[in-house]
Amino acid sequence: MALKVVIDATVKGVHVLSFPRDAEGLCNLDQVRTFFANDFLGHVAPIRRLIIDLSGVASLDSSCLGPLVQKMREIKDQGGRLVLVGVEAPALQEIFALTRFDKVFPIYHTVNDALPTFGVT
Repeated sequence: MALKVVIDATVKGVHVLSFPRDAEGLCNLDQVRTFFANDFLGHVAPIRRLIIDLSGVASLDSSCLGPLVQKMREIKDQGGRLVLVGVEAPALQEIFALTRFDKVFPIYHTVNDALPTFGVT
C-alpha cells in the first residue's frame, strides 16, 4: 500500500490540505515538492475555499511556489479564499520573507486560527 502524499479534510466547509508527518513532526520534503510541482493544481482544481497546512514542511522551492501563486490567483478570480497555516520552519519563513510571499498569502498559525477568516467559527 502506497503512503499518502497529502491528507485532505473538510473542516466546517473549508478544504484543508496537509502532509503526513513522521514521528519527529517532519514531512518528506521530496514528496511535498513533487506534489506541488506535478499534482497540486489538478488536485485542488475545483476547490474555492482552501487552507494549506505547511506544518512540518522544512522548505519549499520555486517549483512549489509557482503553483501556489497560480492557485491563489485562480481562487481570487472566482471569489474564493486560500490561506496558509503552519509556516513555522525557519527556512520556510525565510523563503516567504525573501520572496515577499508573506505579504501575498494570508498566513495563520493553525487551521483553527484561519477558519474565522472564511466566515466560520
